[in-house]
Amino acid sequence: MNSRALKERMIFFGPLLAVLVGLLGFPIVFALYASFANVDDLFSMAFAGLRNYESLLSRPETLVRPFVNTMRFALASVAISLTIGFAAALLLNSKLRGRRVFRSALMFPWVIPTVLTALMWRWVMDSNAGAFNGLLLQLGLIDEPVSWLGDPGLAPWIIILAQVWRGFPFIMVMLLAALQAIPEELHEAAAVDGAGRLRRLRSIIWPGVRPIFILVGTLEGLYAFREFAMIDVLTGGGPAGATEVLATQVYRLFFQYQRFGDAMALAALMFVLALVATVLLMRLSARDEED
Repeated sequence: MNSRALKERMIFFGPLLAVLVGLLGFPIVFALYASFANVDDLFSMAFAGLRNYESLLSRPETLVRPFVNTMRFALASVAISLTIGFAAALLLNSKLRGRRVFRSALMFPWVIPTVLTALMWRWVMDSNAGAFNGLLLQLGLIDEPVSWLGDPGLAPWIIILAQVWRGFPFIMVMLLAALQAIPEELHEAAAVDGAGRLRRLRSIIWPGVRPIFILVGTLEGLYAFREFAMIDVLTGGGPAGATEVLATQVYRLFFQYQRFGDAMALAALMFVLALVATVLLMRLSARDEED
């Protein structure tokens, strides 16, 4: 590449690169450095080695339960969202009457801001004036209101259900686009050969959507791993820490307990875990496309 071509590329891409470095690179590097610094003195930020990590790991209760809750929330919500999204995409890709109306209606949860979604679910599941309790009482399925968000055994699954309701439309749209990209000739040839629906699903549809399936699963997993607003508005990490996840724990350590070093160390660990998971899944996706 000659100097003229390099100069032209820098003119076109230089501003974009500077914006990316400023908006993404600098905050990430600063946050990683802060996890190794004396954050209690914000004016000096002197290097403190592994002190923050030692302080964080010396309190296992700070990590273990939030980590378990985070993995349960992420894995369950992604698995259910992928299942429902794939089923909805298959349905909308078929010759369904009024499928445009259904497609628009199913997109509704995705376009609502997260906080509004959480507030709506909080109202629906309210133990006193909640619509869900009212419906169950009217049907005679329960004798008295149930505290859905106040029960440690039920609350985690309520927030998973809310996350699924909000997240599956994105998966549906992406998989629907992948389904429509499969050549119609393949389906016609399979029909001529006498292949049934299950055989076509396994031999034509699944290979066609598998790369997108892995991609959207990765994206939804990352969103769920760092989800804060939905959980904080619905339960605030309660009851009794049953829905406390890593993201809400970082917030609590920093703003409530003023354990700034622990909060920065935990945030850095979350970043590293998310980065490792993303790299592994992207390599899996690339290998799958090569095969």
